Amino acid sequence: MASTNANPLSAKLTKLLSSSLDDAKLRTSLSALSDFYAVNAVNSRHNLRGDIERRGTEVNYEFLRELEKVNIQFLELEEEMNSMNSLCQEMQDRLNLANEKTATLLEQTDALREQSNICMVRQTIMEAFLDRFTLSESEITILCSTAMDVTPSFFDALEHLENIHADCNALLITEHQRAGLEIMDSMRTYRSISYDKLYRWMQSECRTMSRPDGMMEVREVTKKAIQALKQDDPFFRSILEELVHVRRNAILRAFIDALTRGGPGGTPRPIELHAHDPLRYIGDMLAWLHQTVASEREFLESLLNSERRTRDRGQTEVKLPKASPLRLVESDVSDADIVDSLLDKNLEGTSRPLKSRVEQVLISQANAITAFKISNLIKFYLTTIERAIGPEASLSKTLHEIAESSMQVFFEAVGKKSADLLRRPDVPAADLGPTPSMKETVSQLKEIMKSFDTSFVQIDEGNQDFAPILSAVIDPLFQMCEIGAANLSAFNRAVYMMNCLHYVQSALVYPFTKHKVESLEKQVQEYVDIVVDEQHMVLLKQSGIAPLIQAMETKDDKTPLSQVPSMDSTSVSAVLSRLDHFLGSVNLDLTSWLSKIVSSRLAKAISTQNVKLFVDAYRRLCEEIEDPKNKYEFPATILVRTADEVEMLLVED
Repeated sequence: MASTNANPLSAKLTKLLSSSLDDAKLRTSLSALSDFYAVNAVNSRHNLRGDIERRGTEVNYEFLRELEKVNIQFLELEEEMNSMNSLCQEMQDRLNLANEKTATLLEQTDALREQSNICMVRQTIMEAFLDRFTLSESEITILCSTAMDVTPSFFDALEHLENIHADCNALLITEHQRAGLEIMDSMRTYRSISYDKLYRWMQSECRTMSRPDGMMEVREVTKKAIQALKQDDPFFRSILEELVHVRRNAILRAFIDALTRGGPGGTPRPIELHAHDPLRYIGDMLAWLHQTVASEREFLESLLNSERRTRDRGQTEVKLPKASPLRLVESDVSDADIVDSLLDKNLEGTSRPLKSRVEQVLISQANAITAFKISNLIKFYLTTIERAIGPEASLSKTLHEIAESSMQVFFEAVGKKSADLLRRPDVPAADLGPTPSMKETVSQLKEIMKSFDTSFVQIDEGNQDFAPILSAVIDPLFQMCEIGAANLSAFNRAVYMMNCLHYVQSALVYPFTKHKVESLEKQVQEYVDIVVDEQHMVLLKQSGIAPLIQAMETKDDKTPLSQVPSMDSTSVSAVLSRLDHFLGSVNLDLTSWLSKIVSSRLAKAISTQNVKLFVDAYRRLCEEIEDPKNKYEFPATILVRTADEVEMLLVED
């Protein structure tokens, strides 16, 4: 084994055999050696080392030759760079010389540039100043030329003029007061001319607003003209007066046409064709005015760009103040206040023809029910229209006057009817029921209450407003009943009055009659008490115990009841022995007495009170007989019936 390791050839063979053919370096080496020889000969293998060294030497020589070429190029490049460096130095020298020569020029250029910037700033300031404080030629032409119509561009120029006029106030508190005064003076001239032009244009525009329906479409340029004229109080007031003149005449003319001529082509028909029907005639006139109020308000709000005012009932109107040096838009008067004032004045002309025609109808009206319905109709439209134009408006005051006139006619008719009833009062019939005159009057009252209930009057106001009406109708009616029943007995008079009161009371079924019903109930109760007292005395007499009760109530406290004349045991027993017969017939007597009472409720209440009073009286009598101090012997033999037994018999009957 040692000999094998010592043999170089064996070692090399072992190394070669153990080498892997997949080694990349080995394969590369073999590939390079394959280019050395075309034939694998023995000489070639023996000279392999020398050939490899020779080849390495040749490669090194070739590398040197190439480096020599590179060196030559570097030398050429060095010469060129030296040449360029010389040129750059020459240019630098020339630039330094040029800089020295142009330094003064640059200083002058910088100074001129700075002056140019200052001039540009001044130019910008001047342009801004002129734009803010002067009008252009086109704007002056638009504002001052009478040949040019008022268009949206007019209001743009006018707004510019107003802004200039306002901005001049800022100049007056600076060192430029003279400029501010001069500009204000020139703007004042242009402003006067432009507002005069706008005023005259608006005058002609107002003359075109003569359509009576108030539903004309307001142009946007007209709205702007109105808003612009607010800046000049006198012009604005003059335009409002012109507008009122045109609109008032148009509405009055339309109202007269609606009364006498009707609508276009006869539709709708003239209102005065229904003059024979008072309710429809007055209702048509008021309905026309209500519609006109609504359409006119809509027209004015559109014209003035005003929002709708929500007005509570009773709210007072704000009147347009007198002219002042302050601008209207800066005063306390709002557009809504101006609309209210214009609406009042525009409708003012309709008050007189409305009032005269309503008064003619009322003069010829003798029917109280019709007069009351007319009054309710007027009050309904008064409430509705008053909320739109305010209570201080002329039309509202006229409606108040004709409403009061209609109520006066109603009360006069009621008073005349009441006077006739009192002059010729009805005599009560045998049944003591309501008389025909009462039934007729209550029937009319029912119709009046029904009309009032459907008149859209609030309940609280109804209680207050309807109370005088109830008093005017009902109070004379009961006076007639009292006069007619003067010759009756107290019992029959009470029954008759109770029946009349109940008949009237049963008709008062509406909430606004609640207080009167309560008042009548008290009067009914007074007559009920009279009937109960009268009947109680009759029952005591029929039962025979009236003398006993009278003796018991009038005796001296120190004297025993048995010692009072006719109150001994024998006399009392004789009276009480007839009590059973009375108790058997008393129900029939009560029925006959109460049959004339119309109200079953009242009849039952009276019967119950009579039984209670009789039982209470008999109970007191029993207690006195049983009381030892009255010295009755064997009181149980005297009392045929106990108080409880008497009460039981009467209640069962």
